[in-house]
Amino acid sequence: MISKVYTLPAGTEPTADIVSGLITGSQRKECLELYERLYAYYMNEAVASREAPHQLLAITNHARYIVKTNVGYLLGNPATYLAAEKVDIEPLLDIYRKQTISNLDVENATDTSIFGHAFERIYINKDAETRSTRIDPRNIILVYDDTVQHEKMFAIIYQPSVNEKGEIVRDVYDMTILTPTIAMERKLKDGILSGDEEVSHSFGEVPVVEYLNSSDRVGDFEPVISLLDAYNILQSDRVIDRERLVDAILAFYGMDLGKEDQEDLKESRTIAGIPSDAKIEYIVKNINEADADVLRSAILADIHKISMTPDMSDQNFAGNSSGVALQYKLLAFEQHVKDKERYFENALIDRFRLYNGVLASIKKMSTIEPSEIDIVFRRALPQNDLEVSQMIN
Repeated sequence: MISKVYTLPAGTEPTADIVSGLITGSQRKECLELYERLYAYYMNEAVASREAPHQLLAITNHARYIVKTNVGYLLGNPATYLAAEKVDIEPLLDIYRKQTISNLDVENATDTSIFGHAFERIYINKDAETRSTRIDPRNIILVYDDTVQHEKMFAIIYQPSVNEKGEIVRDVYDMTILTPTIAMERKLKDGILSGDEEVSHSFGEVPVVEYLNSSDRVGDFEPVISLLDAYNILQSDRVIDRERLVDAILAFYGMDLGKEDQEDLKESRTIAGIPSDAKIEYIVKNINEADADVLRSAILADIHKISMTPDMSDQNFAGNSSGVALQYKLLAFEQHVKDKERYFENALIDRFRLYNGVLASIKKMSTIEPSEIDIVFRRALPQNDLEVSQMIN
C-alpha cells in the first residue's frame, strides 16, 4: 500500500533540499499517480481495458455513487456545535456562518471519500478575519515529526509555475511553506528556493488541518477498484456482443453469390434463386444473457458489500419495510459512517482550536478546551412518522 503520510526527524527545517526531495521523491510520485487514478474514477474518466480491440463502451460510475452516498449520509444535515454550560462560542460560530463553513465541510468530506484524506488551510484575510479554504491533496504535503505524537512540523502548498503565456514551466513550482510561526512564499527551480516574502502568524502551530477517512487513509471506493473495472468490462462486452450480432456474417452453403447479387442483397435485403440443396445462415456467437446477468449481479453485490455502501435501488429497500428492518440492512453502512464521523470530528475540533486561539489572542472570546464542546452529526434519513407516533401512543 502506498503511504500517504510524510514523516521526518523532529526539528527538520524546510530547506531547499528537503522541499525538493519531498516534491520530486518516489513517494510523492506514487501518491500523485494514485490520486489521479482515484479522481479519474470519480469523474468517470477511468478506462480499464484489455488489449485492443477491446473498448469500454459502457461505464457505470459507481465510484461517484459511493462517494455521494457516504458524504450525503454523513453531512446531509450540517454538523452542529454544542458548548458546556456558561461557555460562549457564538463569536466563533458567527465566523463559521459568515463563510458558510458547512459547504467547506462537504468539500472536505468529498475529498476524504475520494482520496482517503483532505486538507484545509486556515488563514487571516485582508480584513483581519479568520478564514478556511480547501486545499487539493494533489497540491499539498503536510510533514509530521517521527515522534510518537506525530506533531505537524510544516506544510508545503505548491503548484507548477506558469509563464506569461499561461504555459506550465517544467520543474518550476510556486509554493507557500507554512511553519508553526510563519508563512513563506517561495519559488522552487532546479532544487533552489528563491524569494524572501514571509508573514508571521499567531496560530501557534501549522495552520493546516488534515481530515482522515480512516486510520490508513483509504478512500471509500479505493478497495473495490478492481470490481469496478470488472463490472464495466462485463457491461461493455455485452454491448459489443450486441453490436457484433447486428453485423453478423451471412454464410452461403452450396451456392456462390456474385457481385451483383451481393449489391442487390444489400439494397433489397432479399435474395432469389437459391438452389434446393443450398443453405444460408448467420454466423454468430451464442450469448448466454442469463449467465452474464448473474455475474453482473454478483459483481454489483460485491461492490456494495466491500465498500459498505448500500444499493438504494435494491428490492430489499422496499417502501413497506419496517424501520428496524431497514436499520439492520444499513448496519454495516452505519458502522462505516460512524468511523468516518469520528475522524472527521477530530479534524473539526482541530479547526475549532485554531480559530479559538486566534480569537482568544485578540480578546474576542475566552480559551475553550476541546472537552467543553460537542460536535453533533445528524443522519440524513427518511423518517417513519407513523411508526414513531404508534410507539409513542
